[in-house]
Amino acid sequence: MKLFKKIFFWQSKFDLLSYLQSRKYGDLLIVILNYSIWLFLAIVSFILVKHDANIFWQLFAATLICEILERYLKSKKFWSRPIFQKRQHLPPGLVERWYKTGSFPSGHTMKAVFFLLFILQYQVFSPVIYLLITIPLLSFRVFAGFHYPIDMIGGFFLGLSIWLTTYRLQFPSFLVNFIRTIFNIF
Repeated sequence: MKLFKKIFFWQSKFDLLSYLQSRKYGDLLIVILNYSIWLFLAIVSFILVKHDANIFWQLFAATLICEILERYLKSKKFWSRPIFQKRQHLPPGLVERWYKTGSFPSGHTMKAVFFLLFILQYQVFSPVIYLLITIPLLSFRVFAGFHYPIDMIGGFFLGLSIWLTTYRLQFPSFLVNFIRTIFNIF
């Protein structure tokens, strides 16, 4: 049991969050690192939808399932986030109510995984570049004390499950054409 806890609830001895918060622009850097994955996933979404408008609806369904599942599981508060276990405070710019819920699962990881699987499915973006961008951003969340490794592992398997439930969905042509029309306007 000690080995399980040591591995799955591991936290770095170096306090990255406090270190960054003690620097002049540290809070800003934390916020940028925290939210930059969403900008990146928006760009990847654009590339995917440009390839096939039906993917919009697959991503929409996957994201909707992900949000519902993540909020439900985090409301159970299986354990608190490491940042609160250490009695640290959130930097300004992070939405506190999102962090006051439980730590499990990592929503960032859930979404990053199903996006990766859509990239592999449709082969419209380099998975290597995707991983080179997302892995450091996801790792930062463990090193900063926002998550434990178990949260990331849970997020991985839930992201995989979400993709498995949405990757074959084919939506009615009027919905696909609606998105194609909107996409062509932009």
